[in-house]
Amino acid sequence: MGKGNKLLNKKLLNKKRLMLFFKGMAMGAADTVPGVSGGTIAFITNIYEELIFSIQACNLKALQILYKEGLSAAWKQINGTFLLILFLGIISSAILLANIVGFLLDNYEAYVMSFFIGLILASGLYIRKQITDWSYQKYFLLLAGIFLAVSLNFIPQSDNQMNLLFVFFSGAIAICAMILPGISGAFILLLLGAYEGVLEAVRNIDLIILLPFMAGCIVGLISFSNFLAYLLGHWRAQTLTFLLGVLIGSLYSMWPSQLSIEEFSFSFFSLFVILVLSGFFLVYFLDKKVQPTESAE
Repeated sequence: MGKGNKLLNKKLLNKKRLMLFFKGMAMGAADTVPGVSGGTIAFITNIYEELIFSIQACNLKALQILYKEGLSAAWKQINGTFLLILFLGIISSAILLANIVGFLLDNYEAYVMSFFIGLILASGLYIRKQITDWSYQKYFLLLAGIFLAVSLNFIPQSDNQMNLLFVFFSGAIAICAMILPGISGAFILLLLGAYEGVLEAVRNIDLIILLPFMAGCIVGLISFSNFLAYLLGHWRAQTLTFLLGVLIGSLYSMWPSQLSIEEFSFSFFSLFVILVLSGFFLVYFLDKKVQPTESAE
């Protein structure tokens, strides 16, 4: 009986790890699309806060535990298995799907964005359910989040050279956006003038560009996650309200800019509605069926 329970527990653990890997892949795919945030996918799949607090745990205390108690204790302190599986999914997706996402955006941008609009709308409702006792302060934070997300669209795009220092800082800035629901890291790279260069480096596995970019991502991720963890720990409702505003404001950048009114035919509108509803009900399904991820240890 005990052996049967162990086998069952092992199967459940492997299933959770596989699901976590796929969640990472979904985040990686989202992060390659300008206007879409991997942080939104983390919210949808109920791993956002665990992700933030796990990254935040990668600090001096973890190094002290590593020195005093060994690798196993330090690994548990930072929720290492969770982070490893998730980031393997993100990296795998970014490498495997970069060409596919590029092709879809070049040829079917309106349809891709339609699906993501559905995701965003349902995600907003999901976050809204977690916010109670609305006050003037929360309405102000909601509007501030909307204003921030919309205003990013009016910043002129830069055309910088891909020198290594610039690539490092681009990674540090973009990763902060990538872990915020509603703010697209890819869109930030686009504004900085680094998107095409980084995407090309991913497609060609150009380590000269990718290594400083990843180093910048690590520095930015650890630094910003500490700030976010503090906000979620002390002002969770206010932080979620601001993030909800950012999510709503991100819808502005979702609409394909090259689509004219003349192209908005009945057939396109029908497919647009179907894709929006598909994205919406995907989140609804995940909200009903996917429970917060337990430790993958």
